[in-house]
Amino acid sequence: MKKRIVTFAALAIGAIFSYISIICVISGFMIAKLCGGRKDGAPGNVRSIVIPMGSFKLHLHHWIVFSLMMLLGLAKSIFFYILPEVFYGLLSGLAWQGVYCYNDWHRVIYRTSSNR
Repeated sequence: MKKRIVTFAALAIGAIFSYISIICVISGFMIAKLCGGRKDGAPGNVRSIVIPMGSFKLHLHHWIVFSLMMLLGLAKSIFFYILPEVFYGLLSGLAWQGVYCYNDWHRVIYRTSSNR
């Protein structure tokens, strides 16, 4: 229930600023939903980024990757090429899906012996 309230509040705030942002957030969410696994640990259409580190694996969830891309966009001022509403809207939707739909979103480091 809390996830739905937070999602609704975020969409309502976004609607105040720009309808283009809301369309892009929803589009990004749907793209991630279609490309991702159906449940925690299930492989999706796009492979996860997993970096072996000795007896551990570092799993860069897509929400981490897209959040880093947003920070990079801020640092490099990519707005000369893409509207900020579109850029941040799509990436926010892609990142939000990873946190909203998966219960293991916070698990980044795994032991090698696990199923990941």
